[in-house]
Amino acid sequence: MGELIPLLAIICTIGLPIIAGWILGMQWIKSRNIERMGLINQGIIPPDTPKKKSDPNRFVSLRNGIVLIALGIGIMVGFLCSEYLVIGQGSEFWMTGASLVFFLGVGYLVYFLIVQKIPDNRYREGSELE
Repeated sequence: MGELIPLLAIICTIGLPIIAGWILGMQWIKSRNIERMGLINQGIIPPDTPKKKSDPNRFVSLRNGIVLIALGIGIMVGFLCSEYLVIGQGSEFWMTGASLVFFLGVGYLVYFLIVQKIPDNRYREGSELE
């Protein structure tokens, strides 16, 4: 009986969300089908709903790259400061955390300064960001 409890816990943890997702998905498909059949019965041709292509944001990759580089630098500086500086001895966690937050802020500031000078013609044609 003692071996059955962990097995039941694993099955419930993994199986129940999968079964719940499958049931909800099937209900969504069924309700969509009923709605479309109702429109057809009324003589209305249901519109095909193609997937909308989102307008790609060219700044997302730039932001993510700058932030990840800043986080990497922050981790390295935090480890180096906690290892070689007297102020970091005994407070390695706080030194690494502080440098992470600092360099993350520097990364976002660098991103802001770069994006501020790049024209964005998606919303306003012929104008630059101010």
